[in-house]
Amino acid sequence: MNKFALTRLPHMTLLLAFKTVAEHGSFTRAATALHLSQSAISQQVVKLEEALGVTLFVRSTRTVALTRAGAALLDDIGAPFDQLVAAFEKCARKAAPSVLHIEAEPVMSAFWLTPRLKHFTQRFPALRIQQLLSTQRVEFPDEVELAIKWGTADWPGFETQFLMGLNYVPICSPALLEGPDALRVPADLARHPLLHDRHHHDWEAWQALYPTPGLEVRSGHVVTDSNVLAQLAIEGHGVALCAIELTERAVRSGELVMPFPELVMPHQLAYYLLTKPHKQISDMARQFIAWLKEEAGNGA
Repeated sequence: MNKFALTRLPHMTLLLAFKTVAEHGSFTRAATALHLSQSAISQQVVKLEEALGVTLFVRSTRTVALTRAGAALLDDIGAPFDQLVAAFEKCARKAAPSVLHIEAEPVMSAFWLTPRLKHFTQRFPALRIQQLLSTQRVEFPDEVELAIKWGTADWPGFETQFLMGLNYVPICSPALLEGPDALRVPADLARHPLLHDRHHHDWEAWQALYPTPGLEVRSGHVVTDSNVLAQLAIEGHGVALCAIELTERAVRSGELVMPFPELVMPHQLAYYLLTKPHKQISDMARQFIAWLKEEAGNGA
């Protein structure tokens, strides 16, 4: 490194001011781009000219143009300057914790994803997961790399990958297994209110698969939140038709029971992974997708 570089190397802010004015062809537009005043930009350029001992711009009332020395300097520092900025950004990204933005449905997150997340974060302790919770529609803001949604494989505008299907079964509080109306055989379901998630379709499909005398599948309570549905069942308000995969923890804890575990109905819908077809996802997102499939495949 020569003596000039050691003692007179211009500050980065002076070079940035020069480069921005040269690229915009205006002190005013450069000031706007850098969120500084026009006089501040002008002073920085003057300091650079004094440090180098050359005039970099020909100034007039309405225009600004590079001198031959200015054009040569811009040509020489352009690529190295951009590389230096990129190096700083890369270093800052490594220092900051990685954040993976995903979109998921509340019931999926609460009962399946969140209880398993520690398995993933133990592998990648520096990673932070940020979940956007949404129901029905897909929001998918720019920072989100993937979404986990319930439905069919057809999601216009997205690439889809199958994640997991769900198996539905009658589920209730253990209190409903006792007393004069205890659930002992499927016909006993007719003695208890049915609990529905948004509509009666699931119970209707279950009844078609397992015809049960006296069961009025269009009766009972309807809620529009799967979390509330599970809580109604826990509190003994009736019998819900829920996914085994999403209620396994409540069953293990004894809060819920499956009175007829053999009467399983595979649901026609499933959970799918959604990504944007023309959006490059990060390596971390790809590893997260692989982990999700691993978890879904082994039923852990």
